[in-house]
Parts: sequence; structure tokens; C-alpha cells
Amino acid sequence: QVHQIKWLMVHKHEVPVTESYDISLLELDRSVLCSPSVQLSCLLNATLRVLELKSCYVSGCAAQGTFVLQEAKVQLINTQLWNSRQWHTGRIHIQNLCAGYLEDGNDTWQGDTGRPLICKDNDADFFWQVGLTSWGIGCARAKLPSVYISTQSFYRWIQVQMG
Repeated sequence: QVHQIKWLMVHKHEVPVTESYDISLLELDRSVLCSPSVQLSCLLNATLRVLELKSCYVSGCAAQGTFVLQEAKVQLINTQLWNSRQWHTGRIHIQNLCAGYLEDGNDTWQGDTGRPLICKDNDADFFWQVGLTSWGIGCARAKLPSVYISTQSFYRWIQVQMG
């Protein structure tokens, strides 16, 4: 499906140098048609414990110029671990999530900024939108997982902007 952007809102506190508040909202020109390869996800509210979600996935195109959407299963990584000296050494903001693996493994790819990080609900048959790809160092590298903006951190802002 190909859509045009009807409306775009960049967070007013975004700081590109530090990647803080790295979130935008957009409205498409028409509705998305759900299919086996296109599904909706639910916005995560403040009551759900994100790190308890077990089946998480990222999507992207895997290479520049490729328009075939790929998916990769990833693990959410504990905040204290990914902000430690052996990993991202304190560069991660409270608004971020990290997902990947302790060793090399699946991850997002260069150019996949803005792609969704979704997790299946542990008790039901639907997915939560938990993050958006923000930045990373390389692709699928051990102890350097991709960094995501937490949609849960911006739940209220999203609600206000979307009316």
C-alpha cells in the first residue's frame, strides 16, 4: 500500500543531536487496509509493564533501495543493562527502550528510523505499539542494540495531539 501524508506533527522539544523527543505523528490521506501482512497495533498506556512482554518484533526493509518489508524478532533489554558501561554508557534517555540480543542477532537496519517496535500481548491475540526506531550503532551488534523511542512515555502527548 502506498499512502500520502496529509498531516505531520514533529514533537516541539525534539533535539536531533541527542535524539531526545525523537517522535512525530502523521495522518495518512486515507485508511490503511488490513491484511495478513498489514495489521493495526494498540497504543500502550502507562499501566502496562513493557519489559514483561515476551514476543516483540521490528520491521524494516533490510537494505536501502529494497521495498520488501522484513520482520525480526527481538528481546526487550533491561534499562540498567543497556545503559551500563559495557553497552550504551549512559547515552540512553528515560524516554527510550532498547531491543536486540546480548550477542549478535536480529535488529533493525540502517535507514529504518521510525519503524515500529511491537510486542504481542502475553494474554490476548493483539499487539502493542511499544516503540519507534530512533538510532543505533551498526546493525545487530552485540551489546549495541537499537534504541527506540518509547510510545508509552509519550502516551499523553499522543492523545492530546490526536484529539
